[in-house]
Amino acid sequence: MLKTIILFALAILQVKLIYTGDILYYLSPKMLPFFYFSTTVFLLLAAYRAMLILAESSGLETTSQACDCCAHDEDASKFSRTAMYILFCLPLLTGFLVPPKLLDSSLVDKKGIIYREVASTPSDQLPSETRQQYTDQPGEIDHEWWEEYEFETQEQNVQEEEQQALRDELGIWYDEDYYRDLADRLIDGDKIVVSDSGHLDVMLVIAAYQEEFQGREIELTGFVYRDDHMSRDEVALTRTAITCCLADATFYGTLIRGEDLHRLERDQWITVKGEIDLARVQGQNMIMINARQVQEIDPPDSPYVYPYLYQQYNPEAQ
Repeated sequence: MLKTIILFALAILQVKLIYTGDILYYLSPKMLPFFYFSTTVFLLLAAYRAMLILAESSGLETTSQACDCCAHDEDASKFSRTAMYILFCLPLLTGFLVPPKLLDSSLVDKKGIIYREVASTPSDQLPSETRQQYTDQPGEIDHEWWEEYEFETQEQNVQEEEQQALRDELGIWYDEDYYRDLADRLIDGDKIVVSDSGHLDVMLVIAAYQEEFQGREIELTGFVYRDDHMSRDEVALTRTAITCCLADATFYGTLIRGEDLHRLERDQWITVKGEIDLARVQGQNMIMINARQVQEIDPPDSPYVYPYLYQQYNPEAQ
């Protein structure tokens, strides 16, 4: 009887998490099909055991009686049965009584934060092997033709380097067509508004093509993180990325500089409007935003962010 109640309680808890949307505080969207499947299994198992109990109470012979399954329970020690019930009851009590909580700065202090490093090489530092190859040859050089050729070659080299940086960062998740198209759309656009669903991908592209976005206007959202190495008017605008569940949570930060930022409390959610710039952080060139306007907001309904390939599991990201 107790096993049946536990199975029903597990199913009800999972249905509650799905209905309220709180499941997204624990799992990434790509894991939801597995969660739906387990919920269905719990419901079916609970219904089956309930049918056995009803059949037994009505005096009908059941499969469990025929195979003498109860003998196995009698053979099990009282300690093992108690431990099993506690193992299932603890997450049930936690799920029903403890409300979901966003990951905050206290965990960032323990796990660390990742800043987007600038991947592209400044144009004045591009290699000149191609120029040397031609200037070493005797004869006249058509300088007009050469300047056009050099520009196209350098531009192609930079684009390949930027895409290689994205490829190294994303590994198997790299989609060349998607990221080339995203880079073109952002470069050709005006103001960059970083949505929750596209946060990781947009910031990846900005870091890879930093020269193209230098001085561009941008708007993005996140929570405030501050450590002892930051000045009074510096904060890290932080987002939490998860791959499967909270156990693999990773924190990505964008350095923000501006007036009166010291008044912001840690973990306060804000929307920042400003201009894209560069900063030197821990010996690396990082993306930095010169803030012109900072607005305090409530946490978004979907507080975590996911790479491009996960968006197919999230209808709101389409």
